[in-house]
Amino acid sequence: MTQRRDLVSSARGGDREAFAELVELESRETIGLCLAILRSQPDAEDAAQEAFVTAWRRLPSLRDPDLWGGWFRRLTVSAAIDYHRRRRNSNLVPLDGQEPPPNPDAQHSLAARDETRRLIACLEAKDQALLVLRFGYDFELTQVAQALGIPVGTAKSRLHRTLARLRAEMENGDGHRRPNS
Repeated sequence: MTQRRDLVSSARGGDREAFAELVELESRETIGLCLAILRSQPDAEDAAQEAFVTAWRRLPSLRDPDLWGGWFRRLTVSAAIDYHRRRRNSNLVPLDGQEPPPNPDAQHSLAARDETRRLIACLEAKDQALLVLRFGYDFELTQVAQALGIPVGTAKSRLHRTLARLRAEMENGDGHRRPNS
């Protein structure tokens, strides 16, 4: 932790080598988070790169180096959501990061999983990110709110509305995107 704090402090002072070390330390997790939202390795790498560029530009505004983790995670989620919007990407979002091996006896559960993923793909990028953080990364609502840069109450109500919408779509069986009310 001290190493990361020292790197952040040095990078805030303009030390490019310290920032390069931060990039090296954070790359795997950053790309993984972007991949969970974008579901495309090249897109995730591009969004992660955008997050690092934004972090470098905004680093002087980070007053406390100990807040780097949450601050940078928020930049990463924003970069992935913005990238998704710009690309109008309709790829599905994995909730667990891994595909289970096919099992001929589990056709029903595979169909249900595919249907759930199809429905999630109909959601806005910010709602997909919310689900990925809450259920894919098992973040508490306070962590989700921090990563998305929103109040906890907003995260809670958005999660409730998103899950209600998914339930309604599953009951209707069509999954077509409707305008948000």
